[in-house]
Amino acid sequence: MKSPVAFNPQLRETVARLDSRDPARRNLILAFLPYLGAPLSGPDVSEKTRELVAAGLEFFRPLIGPWKLVWGPAVFQVVRGAIPANTMFLAEHEETGELFVSIAGTNPFSAYAWFVEDFNVSETRAWGHGDAPESVAVSKGTLKGLLALQGMVPPTGFPGANVTLEDFLEERFAEEGDPVEMTVSGHSLGGALAPTLALWLLDTQKQWDRHGRATISVYAYAGPTPGNDAFASYFDARFGDRVHRIANPLDVVTHAWNVGDLADVKALYTPEIPRDAIWDKAADVAIAATNGIRYRQIDPSPVLLNGELKQDLVWRWAPRLLNLAAQVLYQHTLAYFELMGLEYPEERSALGRHLAQRTDAFAQELLSRVGVGALRARALASGLGLIAQVYSRTPFVPSPLPEGSAHWNARVTCSSRGSDSPAGTRSEAAASTARQPE
Repeated sequence: MKSPVAFNPQLRETVARLDSRDPARRNLILAFLPYLGAPLSGPDVSEKTRELVAAGLEFFRPLIGPWKLVWGPAVFQVVRGAIPANTMFLAEHEETGELFVSIAGTNPFSAYAWFVEDFNVSETRAWGHGDAPESVAVSKGTLKGLLALQGMVPPTGFPGANVTLEDFLEERFAEEGDPVEMTVSGHSLGGALAPTLALWLLDTQKQWDRHGRATISVYAYAGPTPGNDAFASYFDARFGDRVHRIANPLDVVTHAWNVGDLADVKALYTPEIPRDAIWDKAADVAIAATNGIRYRQIDPSPVLLNGELKQDLVWRWAPRLLNLAAQVLYQHTLAYFELMGLEYPEERSALGRHLAQRTDAFAQELLSRVGVGALRARALASGLGLIAQVYSRTPFVPSPLPEGSAHWNARVTCSSRGSDSPAGTRSEAAASTARQPE
């Protein structure tokens, strides 16, 4: 199955060019772009991801300024041809020379990302870089993610081909020259890996930047804790006011993996959504997963957004767990853009619409074949349909399924859509579409 990923013209056209003196919104858009390759698999994942990222940079150019890829994107695949577990690229601002490292968050299609990186917090590993005390440690999952980023190499024909990010930077800063601002950013898992990679770059800077030209800053969105209490203290001392953690207090992910914060998750959406026994048990499991390790968030003065419960996703007649799941998805994704005065970069998910249209019949057939009674099968199928509807209204990843035709042409195009557009629910403004295989 092949399909388009359509960028949201309302974001580009309804917001004035972002103020470079307040880059938090610009950086959130840039941190979104590595997600674009999330649904892809096959031998050409890297190439299609590059097309999508380049198309995003071009489409949002009037909003975020002129950026060009100078390294990557590079992907980490557990098995060759598999869905990427991690994605990263380095872009350069064509006017200011600023460098931007963008790291993807959790790929929801990757079991490795979930279980080897996200939830792998029962053990820590010593940091071992710079002058960090022995007590400074990151979770085992964070270390796995960092190692994946350190080992990434863009393929032949890509910017920065066949060299790691460190080797590319060493060549880039080999000679004396003007100072360069470098920002490292990511959302979700990327919000934990971005500060971790940035700290590694800072602690090893003398190896790849012997003239000390680069000044490194961090913008971390919606991230869990990368490491323990000692790591947070060491990180904050190293970066000072050059770290910017942006968090929505109603985002469950930002409560991980500090035990006290995880306990607060149980009543996070009360009284609008009452507590649920299964939800409470899940929080207890998350607390137990920390194995008593004292995790703490970086940045003692984060930007806390004014998160509000999404009333449109609270159905009084629905099971509490369904309402909780819908709220968690929204608060971790779309809420960040809305709370920062932005439209979501991608138009509503075609995958969600496709699932919502077909889930009911598919689920009833499947459940009936495994012996579930007709009434119960219909009820369960309806619940799955609701989850699909929530997905279609809360974009989480780019859409790997089309609204209509499954045909695909290997190109990135810009087109203007009028009232006769086949995608009737989409904006009639100009849209840029990047197409890629599943």
